[in-house]
Amino acid sequence: MQARPFITSCFTCLLAVVGLLWAMSLTGQRSVNLLGGVGERSVNAATNPRATAASEAFILDRNLIFFEASVNGTPGSFILDTGVPSLVVNNRGEGDSDSRFTGFGSGGQVSLSDHRVDHFEMLDRSVDNYWAIGLDLRDMEARTGKRIDGFVGYDLLNDGELRIDYDRQTFQLLASERRPKHMGKSPHTELRFALVDHLPIVELKIDGKRYRFAIDTGAGLNLLAEWAAEKLPAERAGSSVNVQGLDGREVDCPALSITLPEYFPGDEPLQLVTTDLTHLQEPGAPPLAGILGSSFLSRYTVGIDYRRRKIYLW
Repeated sequence: MQARPFITSCFTCLLAVVGLLWAMSLTGQRSVNLLGGVGERSVNAATNPRATAASEAFILDRNLIFFEASVNGTPGSFILDTGVPSLVVNNRGEGDSDSRFTGFGSGGQVSLSDHRVDHFEMLDRSVDNYWAIGLDLRDMEARTGKRIDGFVGYDLLNDGELRIDYDRQTFQLLASERRPKHMGKSPHTELRFALVDHLPIVELKIDGKRYRFAIDTGAGLNLLAEWAAEKLPAERAGSSVNVQGLDGREVDCPALSITLPEYFPGDEPLQLVTTDLTHLQEPGAPPLAGILGSSFLSRYTVGIDYRRRKIYLW
């Protein structure tokens, strides 16, 4: 498939840190850690994991996956985002004041709330009586010109393989298989990953050294930690990129280009923007070098098998 261009405009880069917002600490009327809070919000979804033929069409806009799902019987436009731990619903400023708490990350500080969902349905699965995360996304809707009813993350994706065909613009929720195939073909590349809470973390060997990267379909751009930019054999890739977070704060980030390991399909360099990722660092864990977002993933058909902890690239 044809590689998509590296997006550098201010307008399209405002979503680059959306996925990162959810890997953050929370403070407020109660103590909650959103990154580690998957277990307390998770529920048993009614699923049909063998319905491998079911697929959902999506629109790739600003390197984000928009698709239709329904909340309480009302269809809405959601973003498929492996960087969020659960279902996030746009409360449009109507969050319960008694259940509000604050989230902060590289995208700035925002107000969150508990949001009760009676019924949520997507593809071949549904959940009932679910406590989602409420967030006012009206400013993001205004800046993008898109209706955004929320994000769908780890809780609803983690019992098998998430298969995303960027070329055909469809995704599937499949049963985990030892030897998966796509369109009759085996994967070109397989990567093992570890879960840090809900984030898949892969190790890439670059210039003889190993670096840890998170896989995040909700990050519009590839992000590189400042410390990794100093160590990797990277070249400047044009001017700085203006990145805008959910709080409206703008940051100019240097754009860099690195050569991918030879086991990746194609020979196009990986382009990233450099930013501060210290808030994602787990105490005592090896440092995180960066985030591989949809500007990288969209080159391929991608399978994320949460059960076998493998990522497949076709």
